[in-house]
Amino acid sequence: MAAYNFENATLKLSFETGVDEQGKPIITSKTYRNVRANVEASQIAAVVQVLASLSNYTLQKAQKIETEFVEL
Repeated sequence: MAAYNFENATLKLSFETGVDEQGKPIITSKTYRNVRANVEASQIAAVVQVLASLSNYTLQKAQKIETEFVEL
């Protein structure tokens, strides 16, 4: 029977670092690797708040990205 198995997770923070010639926002991202599979949303939110407070830019989005593989 096939099953999903956790492989890894990353935390990606996207910041607005300015605007281009057309007035569109410039988005820059920073990715943090080795996020545990069992981390709770409240824990991720606390880490995101701390990391965002260290930046001079406005946080636009925070994503937890998980990669899984299919075991056949």
